[in-house]
Amino acid sequence: MKAAKERMRASVLPGLLVFLFLLSYASRAGAQAPGTFTPTGSMNAYRAGHTANLLLNGKVLIAGGDDGHAGNSRSAELYDPVTGTFTPTGDMTRARSWHSATLLPDGRVLIIGGGDPSAELYDPTTGTFATTAVLPAGFSEGATATSLNDGRVLLSGGGVECGCYCAILNTPEVYDPATGTVTVTGDYVDKTGGPYFGGDPYFGDGGLFGAPTVLLPDGKVLIAGEPVAELYDPATGTFRFIGQMTSQSTYSIGGAPTLLTNGRVLLTGGEFFEDDWLADAELYDPLTAQFTAIPKMKGVRSGHTATLLRDGTVLIAGGDHTCTFIIPGGFDVLSCDAAATGTEIYDPATGTFNAGPKMTWYRVSHTATLLMDGRILIAGGYTDMRGFWPTNSAELYVPSVLVPAQIVTDLRFDRTSAVAGSSYSVNVSGSNLTPQTFFDVRFTSPGSTASDVVLNWQQGVAESHLIPAGLASGAWTINGVRAHEVETDHTGSFLPVSATITVAP
Repeated sequence: MKAAKERMRASVLPGLLVFLFLLSYASRAGAQAPGTFTPTGSMNAYRAGHTANLLLNGKVLIAGGDDGHAGNSRSAELYDPVTGTFTPTGDMTRARSWHSATLLPDGRVLIIGGGDPSAELYDPTTGTFATTAVLPAGFSEGATATSLNDGRVLLSGGGVECGCYCAILNTPEVYDPATGTVTVTGDYVDKTGGPYFGGDPYFGDGGLFGAPTVLLPDGKVLIAGEPVAELYDPATGTFRFIGQMTSQSTYSIGGAPTLLTNGRVLLTGGEFFEDDWLADAELYDPLTAQFTAIPKMKGVRSGHTATLLRDGTVLIAGGDHTCTFIIPGGFDVLSCDAAATGTEIYDPATGTFNAGPKMTWYRVSHTATLLMDGRILIAGGYTDMRGFWPTNSAELYVPSVLVPAQIVTDLRFDRTSAVAGSSYSVNVSGSNLTPQTFFDVRFTSPGSTASDVVLNWQQGVAESHLIPAGLASGAWTINGVRAHEVETDHTGSFLPVSATITVAP
C-alpha cells in the first residue's frame, strides 16, 4: 500500500516535469538543422533487439537486447534529452532480447518474454526492476504486448526459442497491473499459426515472433500477420476475422505497423521467404474493416522502424536492404551498400513514400523513439544484416516540421459534486495547448475499477459539460488525459492527471 501511494504521488508530477524538460532542451532541438540526423551520446552497452520507452518524465528507458558478446543482456539505461547522454539504471531481473516493453498508465514499464517466460516491472521512481508474474503460456521470444484502454495489456503471438524450428504459442493472455497477474483470454480464430506466426528477422526461420498489433481508436486491437488479420475486443475477450490483406508480405517477420493520425493503420515491409525482403505497404481502415494496397516503399526493408511524426507523416528508417555476400577465408561477411542507411517519409496526404536523409549508421533491429520536443532518438541495432555486430551508437533526427508534444499538467472541475441534469465546467492547463486542442479522457465510473475512454471529450482548455439525466450516481474519476490537435488523432499517451466529480441523483 505504501509503494502504491508513492507511485500515486509520483504520477501527478510527470506533466509538470515534461513541461520543464521542453523548456530546457528546446534550444538543443533548434540548434540542429531540420531534416537531418546528428550523433548523440553513445549507450553504455551494445544493443540490438532491445526496447526503448518514452517515460512520463521525458527520458527514454533502454532495456536488454543482444550485446554481441554474452547474448541477451540484463542491463538498462536512461537517455536524457537535456544532456544528450545515457546513464545506467537498475538491471532487469532476467537477461532478455526480442522482448516487449509497454508503458503502463501509472508510468511503470512492463517487460515480458525475450528468452524468459516471465514478466517484470520497471519503476522510474526507484530506478529498479521487480518480477511481477510468470506467464502461463510461457511466452518467450517475439511476443507482442498491447496496452488496452482499460489499463490492462494484451499479450499475443510469440513462441519458445529453440533454434531453427520452434513451437507457436497460440494462447493469448491479459496482464492486469492492478493485481499483477496474467490470465488467459479468448482464443484466436485461427489456431494454426496464421497471423500469429513470425520468424527470425534475419534468417526467416529461428524464433517465432508475434504479428504486429495496434490499438485502434475504438479500443479494439488489430493483429495483422500472414496474410489474414483478426480483431481482439477487450470488452468480450474474443477474436474475430476481419479479412485478407492485399500483400503476401509476412509483416510478422520484420514488418512495422503505425497508427496514423487519421485513424488508419500503415503496414510496411517484412519478409516473404528467407532473405526475401519486401517494399510492400498497405493501409487498414477501421471504419470499413478493409485493407488497401498503396504504392510501395522506395526500398525493401525488414527489421526497420516506422515512427509517426507529429505532423502526421511517418519516418521509415533502416532495416535489411540491398547487400552483397563476401567470403574471405571461408567466413561470411556482409557488405551493405550506402542505401542501407537510408530513410523515407510516408505522407498520408499523398499516399506516397519520399526519400529521406541518410542516418549516420546502417541499422537493423534498432529502436526509434519520438521525444517530447518532436525529435526522434535512434539507438542501437545491428550494423550488418546477419546479426553479428550490434552497436552502442545513437543519433537524433529533427523533422522538417518540429512539433512539440501537447502536455496536460492539470485538470479541474468547478465543483466537487453535481446533480444529474445539471452542468459543470472544466479547465485544462499545460503547455502547447490551444483553443483547437482536443482532449481524450480515461475515466472510471462509480463502483468500477476498470477504466474506459471517451474520445474528443472536450475541445479547448475550458468547456461546460451537461450531466445527462439518469447517469449513474457516485464518483466519476478522470485518471488520464491525452491532448491532440487533429480530431481523428488518438495516437499519443495519456498523462496521469486526475479529477473527480460526484453525481447525485
